[in-house]
Amino acid sequence: MSDKTQVKVNDNGPLLIKGEFSVIDGEGKEFTIDKPMAAICRCGASTTQPFCNGAHLKLPFESVVRVPQGE
Repeated sequence: MSDKTQVKVNDNGPLLIKGEFSVIDGEGKEFTIDKPMAAICRCGASTTQPFCNGAHLKLPFESVVRVPQGE
């Protein structure tokens, strides 16, 4: 098992970040993250931005990202 930080793009959902990381806002302030994993909102509807609160489940949000062929 690798100890690298991993970012997973969930189909129709958030980015899941596992491993050591920090999230910094536009003013350079660091969010407190007390878990080894965080879900980052991609739909824009979360009331806990930048973190996901599941709001995408109530939207017509669809996004399925795949690595291009040959990469």
